[in-house]
Amino acid sequence: MPADRFLLIRLSAVGDVINTLPALSLLRRARPGATLGFLVEDRAADLLVGHPQVDHVHVFPRRRWRALGRSPRGWGRLAAELRSYAAEIRRVGYGVAIDVQGNVKGGLHALASGAPERIGFARGYDRELNHWLSTHRVVPPADRPHRVDKFASLLTALGIEDAERRWEFPSTAAFDGEVAAFLGAHGIGPREAVLVHPGTSGRGLGKRWPAGRFAELSRRIVRELGRPVIVTWGPGEEDLARSVAGPPRVVAAPSTRSLLALLALVRSARVFVAADTGPLHLAAASGVSCVALFGPKDPAVYAPYGEGHVVVYRPDGMRHITVDDVLAAVARIVPR
Repeated sequence: MPADRFLLIRLSAVGDVINTLPALSLLRRARPGATLGFLVEDRAADLLVGHPQVDHVHVFPRRRWRALGRSPRGWGRLAAELRSYAAEIRRVGYGVAIDVQGNVKGGLHALASGAPERIGFARGYDRELNHWLSTHRVVPPADRPHRVDKFASLLTALGIEDAERRWEFPSTAAFDGEVAAFLGAHGIGPREAVLVHPGTSGRGLGKRWPAGRFAELSRRIVRELGRPVIVTWGPGEEDLARSVAGPPRVVAAPSTRSLLALLALVRSARVFVAADTGPLHLAAASGVSCVALFGPKDPAVYAPYGEGHVVVYRPDGMRHITVDDVLAAVARIVPR
């Protein structure tokens, strides 16, 4: 295979983009002189733009193009932007496209890149017959591999195998001062707070734990564990966060205008509590101990990667997870 220009394709979701970063790091270590590109949707682009291991970031402007496609008056502009977008990717001259997305959207992007070699998952490990668009098909190493390991397994087609998993991110220096000022204003020390994240994506409402239980949990963390609580939130979730915040030492986080701003705040925490959502994986990847709430998704596949985390799992559903369950899990990391 051509071995000097590689394109990694993982468009979404945020958590899966985060879980692709170890494969990026592994590829960079194995091919230190290669040109590496990453193709990602706009909502997760903050994690790649300015990344120290990436030479080219190609941003798929899904939200903009969806808006243009809704109106016949925008179709001409959309067609022009599509041509420009494809030309930008092809201009790099990628020899190998590595399709981590694993569905028809990822496969079509790999094909459009012009890369003669396209690595993807074998039949049964992909979706939407994606394997038809690959020239090299990889069988992951286990029946139910963790997403991090499944994604990294694609590199075996290049003869790259390494069990070490590393995450790197772009610099958060632009936001570190704001986080320090916020913590100081609330009398919270570094690595002192428990962060709770009650939201999930719109598609992940079935993974959401009730806001009332997050509120009760937060009060009990303050009262019984002596820890302040910060309630984090994403776009459209401010009201949800404020419904959890309010009691003394339970404060809503400031608006985080990018994923890097959220990363800067998350790094200040001692514990991060959330369901299976992008910020949970961001916290785990940045070295923060997590309490992960699961039901019914399989934590063997989707839990925070690595050691130091506690999973609260109820296969019969999120509503069967009690406040006592979660408080006990937090207490395992920060004892009373």
